[in-house]
Amino acid sequence: MTRLLRLLPLAMCALLPTVGAASEPTYRSIGPDGKITYSDRKPTDPSLRSHELGKTTYAPLVAPATGPFDLHPSSKPSTERPVVGEGQAPAVDRSGKPFPPGLPDAVLTVLVHQLFVQSLVETCTHLRPALVERYQGGVRYWRERNADILDRSNRISFTRFTGEQRDTLRATARQRLATVMPAPGASEAESAAWCDRMSTDLATRQFELVGDMRIAPLMYVELP
Repeated sequence: MTRLLRLLPLAMCALLPTVGAASEPTYRSIGPDGKITYSDRKPTDPSLRSHELGKTTYAPLVAPATGPFDLHPSSKPSTERPVVGEGQAPAVDRSGKPFPPGLPDAVLTVLVHQLFVQSLVETCTHLRPALVERYQGGVRYWRERNADILDRSNRISFTRFTGEQRDTLRATARQRLATVMPAPGASEAESAAWCDRMSTDLATRQFELVGDMRIAPLMYVELP
């Protein structure tokens, strides 16, 4: 028995290299000619499309922007979808199920509009304090008209998306909001003209979520 106890540490040491080798990742790569290769070293050749076997990577949550964000409602559903690349899986919600087609982009559209009206009233009341009632009233009426959609989108955000995914949507929404706000170097006169134009469009219902087909995927989600 004493001899066995003395040999036990040696046996464990002999096993360590085997255990370490088994845990090394394996990479599957596809070359420009379509040839598939496997390696235990991460490829550095940029012409190879590679991913680590046994490790799940997910496609982007939302489709990339193709230009400045359009605040006006669309009469057609969005056809933009995140591209699922080689070795990727579709993005999944907090329960582990793939998102319904277009749902993350629909939530993003609502979020950009929410940030827009908030930024409009903050920017424009700073420029023209005398018109604060006009700006605040326009935003208040917009929220009242679109209250059902805003509530539905917010509830879906907290029931279907993880905290990290919500952070991603907020960061993406701020990037797209920047494309419709006054340029950083705009003069006071240019910013004031932007406020007049945007507040008028808001009051005349040019930025309604109701009837915007880009948010149609929200309507098909069952709320808890």
